[in-house]
Amino acid sequence: LPEDWSFTFYEGINRHPDSIFKDRIVSELGCGNGWISIAIAEKWLPSKVYGLDINPRAVKISWINLYLNALGENGQPIYDEEKKTLLDRVEFHESDLLSYCRDNGIQLERIVGCIPQILNPNPDAMTKMITENASEEFLHSLSNYCALQGFVEDQFGLGLIARAVEEGISVIKPNGIMIFNMGGRPGQGVCKRLFERRGFRITKLWQTKIIQAGDTDIAALVEIEKNSPHRFEFFMGLSGDQPICARTAWAYGKSGGSIS
Repeated sequence: LPEDWSFTFYEGINRHPDSIFKDRIVSELGCGNGWISIAIAEKWLPSKVYGLDINPRAVKISWINLYLNALGENGQPIYDEEKKTLLDRVEFHESDLLSYCRDNGIQLERIVGCIPQILNPNPDAMTKMITENASEEFLHSLSNYCALQGFVEDQFGLGLIARAVEEGISVIKPNGIMIFNMGGRPGQGVCKRLFERRGFRITKLWQTKIIQAGDTDIAALVEIEKNSPHRFEFFMGLSGDQPICARTAWAYGKSGGSIS
């Protein structure tokens, strides 16, 4: 089953006007089992949706889901109001972010993505980055915490999103729109600057809290806070309205509390 993040992402997408995807060329990054790409095609009738994922197994599952939704019980095509089927509107491809579109000269009008924000698994690498670049100005320009992508946003896990945005600039048409689901742990200001410093105008459509997965270790975030002035943002449960830092969140979680 899709995780809470993807349901939250679709809920946000669903708040856009119906015209957002109609007759547009769309790409979903990190499509997983393909359900969001299929849902976009079914509801908004885009010209084409390219569901992209680096995991070849996910791409195979996406194609299976597409056929299950595009064909009736007896294998007959299901046509929409424009006399097209989901097979006409949706394709899935193995791709490292937008490499498939770049390699095939595909120009996009909409790019959507629920991209993971994951800390670099090597704590020594994180510490080295902090100590070598520890000015407050540098830290405040960061936005991420994932495996190294070669961007300053790597330090807080937004490096993969930063790379997606940079690649998107090369394949999106003028006045195109990118829609991302952003976890707020690095802090809203840091997330905002990721886009602004690349020339994007931001519209925050919707936000909500999601309980932190129990198997997610935030100890690396605690270490970053020890070595820098930056503070991550967590909340106590779903009802907490004041942000707490990673150190407090870690202690609260260890004592049995749930953090969001």
